[in-house]
Amino acid sequence: MKKLLLTTSFLLTSLAAPLLAEESKSIYLSIGGGIASPSDVEGDTTLGGTKYDATFPTDNTGFYSAAIGKKFNDFRIEFNYAQADVDTDSITLTTGGNGVTASISPNLEVEVKSYMFYGYKDFPNESKFTPYIGLGLGSSTFSAKDQTATVSGTRYSLKGTEESVFSYAAKGGADYEISDNTSLYSEVTYQKFASYDVTEPGYETVNYDSHDLFAVSIGLKFNF
Repeated sequence: MKKLLLTTSFLLTSLAAPLLAEESKSIYLSIGGGIASPSDVEGDTTLGGTKYDATFPTDNTGFYSAAIGKKFNDFRIEFNYAQADVDTDSITLTTGGNGVTASISPNLEVEVKSYMFYGYKDFPNESKFTPYIGLGLGSSTFSAKDQTATVSGTRYSLKGTEESVFSYAAKGGADYEISDNTSLYSEVTYQKFASYDVTEPGYETVNYDSHDLFAVSIGLKFNF
């Protein structure tokens, strides 16, 4: 009887080990970074009783991201955190077909943090490359300090903000298997941010339109 129990235990352990190993590899962590190309931020504001359409020009910026996810065969779910800093030193104001570019002092620096949940579809094949596509929903937080804009010699105060808005995104990319537990990934992302307003007594009200960005990134993924 003891021999039977020992033999049965050994067989169960032998069968369970690869299953547990396979299950353990369904969890992954990733870290990465890249270049983001945000659209110019547009909106409107009223300065000195005159309503202006406003455009904040932006440049490409670097960003980094970290994520944790779980695989279900060819599908994955993932929580992704990403952060970037965007700045501009001017604002273009247009009213009645006439435009003026005003300086901003100090530079308007906005810290953008995104908290996204993604769903992915992998397309495995016989090579080490695994293409994938994904869709995500979540929120993004914009943080900026108080600023001053000088328009035609008149200084106007712009209130800093910490606003959270709805965001959605689409991704496409590919993993390249380096080892059993590690892969290199590269992907492109399109992300859209909802509109928001900044209103504070003593400051100029600014209504920001929805805007978007394209990003290219590379990173490492670790399976556990």
